[in-house]
Amino acid sequence: MRSLEDLEAMFAVGMTSWQKTIVMRHARIMGLKLVREAKRRTPVDTGNLRRHWFFRVDESGGVRIWALNDAEYAAYVNNGHRIVRGGHTVGFVPGKHMLEKAVGEYREKHMKQDVEDMLEDLRRAMR
Repeated sequence: MRSLEDLEAMFAVGMTSWQKTIVMRHARIMGLKLVREAKRRTPVDTGNLRRHWFFRVDESGGVRIWALNDAEYAAYVNNGHRIVRGGHTVGFVPGKHMLEKAVGEYREKHMKQDVEDMLEDLRRAMR
């Protein structure tokens, strides 16, 4: 350490490190709850679509929670699709909008409490 500024910089790095740990832990909890809501809203024929829900927490430019479904037909079930027979469109299947409904449900039921819990953990760590 050469100066007080170096000490302050080291302290700031340490603060962001423990803050990041707390925020990431709570982001994973939020992601789990969001995926649970999405699974609840997913229609089931074989269960394949429901099993393919997962989440990812991204730290670039802030913390983002991505709810994803990697089943190849997930977008068609969520957004709707045309019915084509013999090269002609004969109908349309409306989307189930399971992801959008899950996000809305999560916001209504869980988001406020999850954010309050995260802030409380950050406050507790500051003491």
